Amino acid sequence: MEGRKSKRLSVEVGCWLVEMDGATCLYTFDLSDEGVAVITEDPLPVGRSVILQFFTPRSASAVTLKAQVVWSRLEPEGAMGLRFVEMDVRGRETLREFMRLLLEQRQRERPVR
Repeated sequence: MEGRKSKRLSVEVGCWLVEMDGATCLYTFDLSDEGVAVITEDPLPVGRSVILQFFTPRSASAVTLKAQVVWSRLEPEGAMGLRFVEMDVRGRETLREFMRLLLEQRQRERPVR
């Protein structure tokens, strides 16, 4: 999308969308330090505020981030884009470290030619 300030990382990572009536496990398909896109059979309406949680290899407890739905679609596959809001410095640093670890893991897994 135009206007993005951060580079996105194409990655599948499990995360939890937490709502008042429970939590739903989702999978990301891209991630940046400003937002995330997730696959879901039941995308939420644009403008909805949500809580997203995920675990990093170095976190003993869940990283919890507030987000807002910025786009939502049912076709060709249910998905929605979430922009992180009200993220503190620690949360942003944890997210950037997580993305760095994911990139390192991807580079290790690439076959040598």
